[in-house]
Amino acid sequence: MYNLLLIPNKEVTSQQLNEIIKIKSKSWPYSFDKQLEWINSNLKKNDIHVLLSFDKQIIAYLNLIEIEFSIDGYLKNGYGLGNVCSSEKGKGWGKIIMTQINLILKEKNKIGLLFCKKSLVAFYSINNWLLIERKKVTLSFNNESIETMIFNWNGIFQHLEFLGIPF
Repeated sequence: MYNLLLIPNKEVTSQQLNEIIKIKSKSWPYSFDKQLEWINSNLKKNDIHVLLSFDKQIIAYLNLIEIEFSIDGYLKNGYGLGNVCSSEKGKGWGKIIMTQINLILKEKNKIGLLFCKKSLVAFYSINNWLLIERKKVTLSFNNESIETMIFNWNGIFQHLEFLGIPF
């Protein structure tokens, strides 16, 4: 049976961090120390580690970052979704964890925002995330090779601005 565990960064154990880094390293081949350094530098204490397990083994991971951004000049709070990965490709675990996160975002009435490579747009699109036209997005970092997607936003808008760091 699948189980979803949400752990605030301030409560994550070293054993859980080891498992997270093990899974992340399959998608991003950085050393353990570099992965740990990224987590320590980029996640705030209330950001959330999301772990999907099956038979008590962690099989997929992502994180939710508390963010602020503006839509047509109005400040919004939401979650940035990052580091979606699984221990094995092609098993459908990415879809399972995304489906669960979508439910949580809706329950909490939070807007989700993510940045991805163009090759991943189809995956997120089938998971009900909407691609935002580049001309409608201003980011604080270079977005030439990055696509921006949004979830749980039903309105039409002209411009989205995010001035934080990439997640």
